[in-house]
Amino acid sequence: MHKSKAGIAFVILGAVLIGSALLLFAYNRAEDETAGRQADAALEELQSKIGEAGETENGMTLAEVEGYEYIGYLEIPAIDRTLPVLADWDELRLSFGPCRQFGSTKTDDLVIAAHNFKNHFGLLSELEPGDAVRFTDMDGEETDYEVVKTAILQPTDVEAVQNSGHDLVLYTCTYGGKTRVTLFCDRTEEQAE
Repeated sequence: MHKSKAGIAFVILGAVLIGSALLLFAYNRAEDETAGRQADAALEELQSKIGEAGETENGMTLAEVEGYEYIGYLEIPAIDRTLPVLADWDELRLSFGPCRQFGSTKTDDLVIAAHNFKNHFGLLSELEPGDAVRFTDMDGEETDYEVVKTAILQPTDVEAVQNSGHDLVLYTCTYGGKTRVTLFCDRTEEQAE
């Protein structure tokens, strides 16, 4: 009889854990979809504001959408992503889309972070050296980059990201959040001239 009660308890515990995992999966999926819809809506409005005069920060023109400032948008053809980039970052802004953490296209030290949502930077690890990335700022200036190297970094490797010597750095958390998928990009030869 004692073994029977223990077996029932383990079955119930297993069912609770499976149910919890399914709920967590559903929550994460819903959060990803919401983030994707928010980014798409912001992108559409942002693109309509290209070329409008606005306030500048670090030499980059800002545009306001839904109360948040943006510096432009990022296109990554290899993973079929076009995403608006917020001017500043914090946890709330990261839930809307990629955020500038440091730098500018004007000083060739732009660092952009995003969540690993499938609809944001979740597919970043699929990119390889040679893949194209384009950033369009709010003045309509397009800057073309190519991925020159990829790395998995620790969250404490801020110096390696901020002072990388590369023109553009993109990064996101790996699944589980313990490390960061990081792409180092430089202007294409045509852009560097």
